[in-house]
Amino acid sequence: MTTSITLKDVAIYHPDKVINNDFYINHFQEQGKDIHNLLQALGRENRYVADYSKENTLTMAIEASKNVLNKVKYTGQDLDMIVFVSSTPEYFAPPSAVAIHRALEGKEEAIVYDMNAACVGMIVAVEQVSRSMLANPHIHRALVVASEQLLRYAWEEEAVTYSSFGDGASAVLLEKQEETNQGFIDSAYKVNTESIDKIILPACGVSNLKDQNISDYEKRVKWENVNNDNAFKSTVELIEKLLNRNNLTTSDIQAFCFSQISRKNIYKIQEMFNEDRKKFPVVGTKYGYTGSASPFMAFEYAVRTEQVKKGDYVVFWSVGAGSSASAMLFKY
Repeated sequence: MTTSITLKDVAIYHPDKVINNDFYINHFQEQGKDIHNLLQALGRENRYVADYSKENTLTMAIEASKNVLNKVKYTGQDLDMIVFVSSTPEYFAPPSAVAIHRALEGKEEAIVYDMNAACVGMIVAVEQVSRSMLANPHIHRALVVASEQLLRYAWEEEAVTYSSFGDGASAVLLEKQEETNQGFIDSAYKVNTESIDKIILPACGVSNLKDQNISDYEKRVKWENVNNDNAFKSTVELIEKLLNRNNLTTSDIQAFCFSQISRKNIYKIQEMFNEDRKKFPVVGTKYGYTGSASPFMAFEYAVRTEQVKKGDYVVFWSVGAGSSASAMLFKY
C-alpha cells in the first residue's frame, strides 16, 4: 500500500492596513534617495502592515490557522501535529505552537513545536513534517503555519528592508492518504555560508539586547547586499537536480512558488528555464516580502486562481539568511 502526504489545503492571513509605494518613495526622497528602480526590481506596489499595538506573529498565525481549518471543516481536535515557523517569533518560550494549540483547542496527544530556518523556514518545515508523517503511523494530519513581521525590525533608513517588507502568515494542512497519486515527492538542499554575516536579526545578537550602550539601530535587522552573481545559477541547478532524479522536466511543472524577495530574480530564473511567466506567480506586489510565508502565499494565489489544480506538479523554492536554500516537489 502506497502512503502519501498530501497538501490538503492552504490559507493565508494579512492585516487590514495597506501602504502603497508612494509613502516609501516620499520617505526616502526626504533622505535624498530615489528608490523607484529598487521597487521596480523587487516588484513592490502595496504591502500589508500590522497594527503593532495589537498584532504580532502569534496572533497572525492563529488567524491563518483558523482560516485553513475552516476551509476543510476541521477543528484543532483533528490535528496530530502543529508546527509554527518564524524568524520573528513573539516569544522564545513557550513555543508559539503551544499557544496556537490552545487557541485551536487541540488534543492533548498532539506534537507541537516551533522552527526557525529564516526565510526558507516554511519549506523546510513542510518537508520535514512530511517525512516525519511518513515515518510515524500515529500522525495523520499536521498543521504548518508561518508568520512574519520583518517590517517591525527594519531600519527606517535602509531602503531594501523598510520599503520592501510586509506582514503576513501562511498555513497549510498536510494529510496522510493511502493509495493516492498525489503529495510530497522529494526535496533538495544547498548550503553556502559565505554570506553568514550579511543578514542578522538582531544585529547585536540576543545576548546584547539588554546592554544600554547598544543603539536601537543595532537591535534591528542588519541587511547588507549579498553578491547574487552565482545565486541564479545555483537555484536552477538545485531545481534541475530535484527534477532529474524524479524523471521530470520544467515543462511538467504547473507552478514554481518561490520566495517573493525579488520579482526580478524570479523572472531571471523563469528566463533561464525558458518557461511561461504565468508558471511563476508573483504576489510580492500585493503583500510585500513576507519572509518564510511568501512561497506559500504564492501557492495560495495559484490555487485560488485555479492556475494549480489537483494533480498538478508544484515546485517550492526559497533561501534563508546564512544561507541555506531548499527546493521541494509536490504533486498537489
